[in-house]
Amino acid sequence: MTGSPTTGSFPAGTDAAELEEASGPGLWRALVADALGNLRAVRQRSLLALLGIGIGTAAVIAMLGVGDAAKRQALGQFRAMGTDLLAIQADTAQAGRPAPLMPGDASALLGRSGLVAVAPIAVTGMELAHGRARAVASVAGVTGDLAAVARLRMAEGRFLSAFDGSQSFVVLGGGLARKLGGDGGWNDGPDGAGPAVGDDLRLGGYRYTVIGILEEMLPNPLLPVDLNGAALVPLPGLRRIAADTGLTALVARMAPDTDDTSARHAVAAHFADAPHPRPVVVQSARQMIAAMAEQMQVYTLLLAAVGGISLIVGGVGVMNVMLMSVVERRREIGIRLALGARPRDILGMFLVEASVLSLGGGILGTALGIAAAAVYARSAGWPFALPAAALPLGLGMSVLVGLLFGILPALRASRLDPIQALRGE
Repeated sequence: MTGSPTTGSFPAGTDAAELEEASGPGLWRALVADALGNLRAVRQRSLLALLGIGIGTAAVIAMLGVGDAAKRQALGQFRAMGTDLLAIQADTAQAGRPAPLMPGDASALLGRSGLVAVAPIAVTGMELAHGRARAVASVAGVTGDLAAVARLRMAEGRFLSAFDGSQSFVVLGGGLARKLGGDGGWNDGPDGAGPAVGDDLRLGGYRYTVIGILEEMLPNPLLPVDLNGAALVPLPGLRRIAADTGLTALVARMAPDTDDTSARHAVAAHFADAPHPRPVVVQSARQMIAAMAEQMQVYTLLLAAVGGISLIVGGVGVMNVMLMSVVERRREIGIRLALGARPRDILGMFLVEASVLSLGGGILGTALGIAAAAVYARSAGWPFALPAAALPLGLGMSVLVGLLFGILPALRASRLDPIQALRGE
């Protein structure tokens, strides 16, 4: 491959035999230098193509980063609440009215396949009043075992115990206590005068005394109620304010290293072996984590596909630059061919230009994509960690797209007839 006196990287007197000897690193350095010189000659078009590849690469990396950060955040929240939980609910999909869960089922399940704590929960909803403030919230009848099962932490006071029985005591979720201000309505501000331990609440026409306030927590999908926004009362006393409320679910905690599949089967067998079989649905935290991880993986792939479309648009820009370059450099290509350059040398020259353009855009897009993903994660309050596949996938796709869209112009240039190319400008 012989360069023209004005634009090439090789002297005009270089013949094919000498060029054949100039292989190796020296030849590739010359090709890259020649490609950079040619791209600088059409810097405006090159810059537009480079931006197109950069934006597409940035979209791929940013979407992969955001999708991975969202997955890590969701799974991290779930794991923080415990991966050893089981939730048991009546199977409403069965024909007829499902048989209710009973408080005695909690004690009967203890010790079955590694269950160390079981807590019954009955949920209803009603209005709470604290002074002039009123709000409708979930009210859950629970036992003292729920604190150990759900790993509840108290911000103030204490949790319910087995000795409270039918006492008019209530424990407030941290979110409910914060929002239930004393100004006659919901108050989301930090200065709201919410209820404190020892205060009285009006609940279902009865006066309840606040004995504890939970620390604020995230919702747990396995629990039938968001404890952060609920009022918890002793389960036996729930009939005082909601006589027709039956058990909503049983929540159990497994011993460490217990196989959740065997635990689920043991719980299902307990309800199937009773004198009157009661079909139930048993879900484990690990089961839900696996399903959530699989769902997040699908979302991440969809986001990457959207970014790939943007990258293809950038590849069209690379092809446009290369095609225009072939048209404008017909005479140069003809001179190179006439002086001994082979078609594959011309093909390689244009493919190197496309590679340089796409690699430059890929590096720019990688930096932009990492910055965009980091800013989004920080603004959402998520920990940021770029997935291992993001960098090689983003850069690899940018170079691959550049080469694929650069093949057509390179083939067109390599197939030019030297005589026809030298006749026209």
